[in-house]
Amino acid sequence: MTDSPLPNALTRLLVDHRSAHDPHYPPSDNSDHGPMTYLAMHGLGIDIPAIVKFSDQYRRKLVSYSPPNYTVGEHDWMLHLGRRESYAALLSFFDAEIAAEGWQGTVARYLPMLISGWVKNAFHPIIRLGYGIEFEATSEIAAGLAYLTITGDDFRMTALAARPLTDSSGHSYLASIRAVRDPAYSRGPFNARYDRIVDTTSVVSAMDGAGGALNEISRACLEVFHATQEFFALHLVTASHAFRICAPWAGPNPDSIYSAGIGVAYLAIGAPAFDPVARATATLPFDALSTATDEHDIKLAYSCLAQSRAFADPTYVCAATRYLLPRLRQERR
Repeated sequence: MTDSPLPNALTRLLVDHRSAHDPHYPPSDNSDHGPMTYLAMHGLGIDIPAIVKFSDQYRRKLVSYSPPNYTVGEHDWMLHLGRRESYAALLSFFDAEIAAEGWQGTVARYLPMLISGWVKNAFHPIIRLGYGIEFEATSEIAAGLAYLTITGDDFRMTALAARPLTDSSGHSYLASIRAVRDPAYSRGPFNARYDRIVDTTSVVSAMDGAGGALNEISRACLEVFHATQEFFALHLVTASHAFRICAPWAGPNPDSIYSAGIGVAYLAIGAPAFDPVARATATLPFDALSTATDEHDIKLAYSCLAQSRAFADPTYVCAATRYLLPRLRQERR
């Protein structure tokens, strides 16, 4: 979590954005990355005028949602699991819960019942919650919990995480999963891939290595991305960052549901081969990022910066820089 409060202008932008826009937008039902990107830009040290300029462009493709015509309470909120039409009502519900209990108490109460769905929608609900927690933006914490609720929990992921642990960790854990890869697992939209895998595979969770499961599995995710430079592999990195932020409130055994979820997602991107990456240093291109227009580039930069600090591992920044430099140069032409 950050040490200083958000600027008032950024808080107003986040609230205004959340009040106006559905968490998905057409034509492909993509997730709205706006608030996550605004916070990532702030975390990279980019000033408010640049964030507002990005927002003005980004919001043109988004759509609104209908205001709630019913209320959600603590006794019936679970009836709205998986119901996208309940998003607005759930925002009001989680806003009220945070006002009454504080954001930490609210996340601790509800996230353990939602965390099993964390991989769905290519991790975006947990990423949105993670940014809210990272910057203590309560409007975004409520949005992340509402988004997780309409995405739904998943008893299948709970069952995978409850299986006996494998005898491998980190790099070797993901490498071992390659033995069950199947071309069918990486076809179609992400949620279809996910469903196919959790319905048919025997993925189990990683053991806790010497460096800790979060550290070692996150490092393996970075190595997959570094080897492939692939769009879905990028989400392994940003999701690892988000899960680390959310883990203290995720309930019992978060490491098991984390590694099982990453294992499933690794199969969903084709379980590509990857090698260990030597530690290396680099500096993010902050000036170019201040005018970047791709939300994924900005979020990757911040996630890698945050992970490098959390794990004292500069390789995250090095991998991000290697990916970003040619993309940002091309964008500036």
